[in-house]
Amino acid sequence: MAWKKATLILLAAGVPLLFAEPARVANASLAASSSSRSGVFIAYSQDRNLRNQMLRSAESVMVEWEKIHSTGAGFSAPIILNDKTSAPPPKGVGPVVPLIFETEVGMKAQVDLYDATAIRSGAFDAGVFTALALQFMHGEKPLQTGRALAMPPGWFIEGLAEEVRRSRDGVPEGIYSALFQTDRPPDLEAFLRMKPGILDAASIVIYRAQAVSLLRILKKSKEGQSGFVAWLDPTSPSKTDSDRILAAFPSLGSRSNLTKLWTLDLAGSSNPPTMASLTVKQSDAELADILDTVGGPEKIGESARARGGAYLLRECTVRLFNLEFRAHPLLQPVVSGYRELAMQLTRRPKSSTSRQIEQLEKQRQFVTERAEKIADYLNWFEVARLDAPPSEFHQARQDNDRGSKSTPYSLHLDSIEARGW
Repeated sequence: MAWKKATLILLAAGVPLLFAEPARVANASLAASSSSRSGVFIAYSQDRNLRNQMLRSAESVMVEWEKIHSTGAGFSAPIILNDKTSAPPPKGVGPVVPLIFETEVGMKAQVDLYDATAIRSGAFDAGVFTALALQFMHGEKPLQTGRALAMPPGWFIEGLAEEVRRSRDGVPEGIYSALFQTDRPPDLEAFLRMKPGILDAASIVIYRAQAVSLLRILKKSKEGQSGFVAWLDPTSPSKTDSDRILAAFPSLGSRSNLTKLWTLDLAGSSNPPTMASLTVKQSDAELADILDTVGGPEKIGESARARGGAYLLRECTVRLFNLEFRAHPLLQPVVSGYRELAMQLTRRPKSSTSRQIEQLEKQRQFVTERAEKIADYLNWFEVARLDAPPSEFHQARQDNDRGSKSTPYSLHLDSIEARGW
């Protein structure tokens, strides 16, 4: 099969998209590959574990995609998942880069992975969702260099990826309640125009929650999957994003009604959480997992200064935001401290943070050790409860002690008992 190459580089919806050669050509040395069960994905990597991780993540994304679109398994060409962790990412982009290229039979999508931690952060999921949407939108409609490219909206990709995060990490809906304390109601048109790639950590948390709410409304509509098929049609004549939504989902009525439904769903998702907070041990384990994505506490500064560090620190801050609402109250100050530290390094990567990290680690160690001692004491107390009924040994011991007494009062009682009174 002959491959047609192009050199146009586009930036749409904050997601870098390239017309390029496929992994099969550009990385011919990558002989190791695996296919997903659905047949939609092929992963290229010399690392077997990483290949399996990419395929598992892509398959979980596919499950979510098929809830809104049932034709995913019918793709004429598989989507390539390409391991490029041995190379630095292109300047100015994140650890995951979706690509699209032209073949004799149509367009094919590819997802390049430059940082394995993107699989845990959810950035890889967003890249796979972008590839799925592009494959559907342009798979049988070849693109022409220099012409406008229809991209899936940023809120659509971020909302789908956030749903996968929630299903995997068990994030309760109410964790965002504190982030919606504002005097002005949310503006749907402004939200639809936002570009997630340029938002800071706090803004992207709100943005993703708003995106999930809008997705819920569209899924509950009468049109369902057929509405998403019409909405993703790149030839749609509608001009604004809200017009395109209403054209594909006419049962939603007017723009004001769509805004009303969206606002009510946001209010409902902002209710106080019903789930209890994590234990100290669970909170510390999740914190350690988040810090591992930047090489641990001692490497967080180096990660911020490395290529792609700004994107990595932003995703780290988002995960710390999420954990802050769920963490045990004793560890919340530590999680909050690391969140503020990550936000600081996002703005000023060369900041000196060794003293702050040292203080946070001391506080973290003190809390975890004290919690462990308290847990040990409570476990001992549970075993040796003072209100537990005496055992046969303790009862015999008390009887012996009582019989050995030689006071006049005890002797008198013993004599009465011996006479059967």
